[in-house]
Amino acid sequence: MRGLVFSSYVNAYAIYCGAKQLGVEVCTTDRAPVFPLPVAGELNKHDYLFFTEEASLCRALRCKKAGNFLPAAFPLALLDNKWAFSNWLATKPGLTTGLKQWSVDRIDDVKYPCLLKAKHSWHGDQKLPRGWVCNSRHELCRATQFLNDKGFDSSLFFIQQWLGMEGCRVISVCGFHDANHGSRNLTAVVERIASHTQGLSCSAAVETIADEWGVVSRAQDILDSLDFTGPYELEFLVAGRQVFTLELNPRFWMQHAIFLYNGNGLVKRYIGLDGPEDEKEHSINDVVWIDGMHLLRSIPDFNWDFLVLAVRKAFSRDKMVLIFPSVPMALYVGFRSLHSFLKNKVFGKR
Repeated sequence: MRGLVFSSYVNAYAIYCGAKQLGVEVCTTDRAPVFPLPVAGELNKHDYLFFTEEASLCRALRCKKAGNFLPAAFPLALLDNKWAFSNWLATKPGLTTGLKQWSVDRIDDVKYPCLLKAKHSWHGDQKLPRGWVCNSRHELCRATQFLNDKGFDSSLFFIQQWLGMEGCRVISVCGFHDANHGSRNLTAVVERIASHTQGLSCSAAVETIADEWGVVSRAQDILDSLDFTGPYELEFLVAGRQVFTLELNPRFWMQHAIFLYNGNGLVKRYIGLDGPEDEKEHSINDVVWIDGMHLLRSIPDFNWDFLVLAVRKAFSRDKMVLIFPSVPMALYVGFRSLHSFLKNKVFGKR
């Protein structure tokens, strides 16, 4: 049994570590891997395919890749499309819907403040901006003009209701869902406690929290409506007692290593190696995940807030702290990246 992953960063390395515990070698198709993953040869129909981004999952769903993978079926119109996913939710009675949104050609209908946001994370090989908060029509017009000046197609963006940063919390339900066998479901409810940068950014640290809003059952209702089986991260926005659905990542996400040191149940379920004992575990609790790469970069950047947070959590006794990748691995990758930079940019390619 062999596994293939189509990237080579933190989330791919976590898959490699989890599969290795189960006696499965995971290789990457990345010819210049960031983390030390073996490079794959040709695909065959017996390989397990692991996805950390939607582009390769989309190709597999279109039957352009051989192999075993989950989800085995997913509506392509909803894949990595925040706009379409929110519209789909609005047509399903009983599901937790998203925030108000407008297309970019309906600027006269917009309520301020708002968020100009990309529908997709990527367009082809181009990473799309995460978005801008706009407090007035003038700011919104300026942001859309910036997109035009940079050559972005404005149809790849939409406008979303913005409730502000104060009093709002982004809560994720993540894990493994089996629409046909609920006993295999495995979840964690996590909240971001640090970001890579200020504003709209990815998580540099998350921790598990109690489910005060019933987001696990909300997530399961959405996934059951999609007849979904596979790994996922489903984000919700909580404002007071109101809960809104933000987006669904139907794949392995950045922080999924929180399952790695709690029975490795996520990878087990993905490749079908879970048994009755695994089904007794339905949730992961009392874990803090800290991005080891961000922790390493925080030292020369004098990011004291993040360093203090990491130290405070590390000495806390109420939750297990997982630094992933580990500091030695982060140092190894950091030095290797620096060596590659010096070789290619300073001394020239040889």
